[in-house]
Amino acid sequence: MRRPSASLVLAATALFVALGGPAEAERLLDGDDIKKGTVTSKQVKDRSLGTKDLSAKARRSLTATATGSIGDAELAANAVTSRSVANSSLTAEDLAANAVGTEELGDNAVGQAEIRNNGVGASEIADQSIDGGEIIDGGLRARDVARFSGSLEVRLPAVPKQSCLPAPVSNVAAGADISGDLVVVSASEAWPDSLSYHVRGSDPPGSFVFVACNPTIATVTPPAVVQFRYAVLGF
Repeated sequence: MRRPSASLVLAATALFVALGGPAEAERLLDGDDIKKGTVTSKQVKDRSLGTKDLSAKARRSLTATATGSIGDAELAANAVTSRSVANSSLTAEDLAANAVGTEELGDNAVGQAEIRNNGVGASEIADQSIDGGEIIDGGLRARDVARFSGSLEVRLPAVPKQSCLPAPVSNVAAGADISGDLVVVSASEAWPDSLSYHVRGSDPPGSFVFVACNPTIATVTPPAVVQFRYAVLGF
């Protein structure tokens, strides 16, 4: 038998390496044989990595919602409900003008604790919407219900027995017509108990007449100046 030539041996060796080398390398090489940091995006086949190839930290980073990334355009209509809103997290700045109406409020949902001082004005209250049930007993003062209120000084001379003396009071409600209103007056302690008093409308319409009456059988002289408080109630 003839020996194979050198060229035949080299050719056969090259064929063996070409056919079996890569397969053998794939079987023998693992991650420990690759230097750290040597595999880059260029060596990785596009779209070949799966979720299992990523670390847990990497998966969390990719699936996390970036701060400020969700705006109105990303939310469907009616997507946010009360369940999604943290308690006490909304303020007046978060609500559009007239955004909250009667349909958005449950019965008895708003109490004193939900209303800041001076938070409700006349424009927020519908006509005929408040009755005695909404008012705290003793919570209203004369100035809260009167068209006009204040104090005045009355000067009267001695009042003869069984007679009445008028004392005009002007500028109580300057420029206003109070001729058809109810006027209530209250005297200070200086007013004599033996004298009675009442008021009546006068001309001009913004004033009234104070009348002192002496029902006794003797002349009564009041102090030179007596302080009165008044309230004008409209009808």
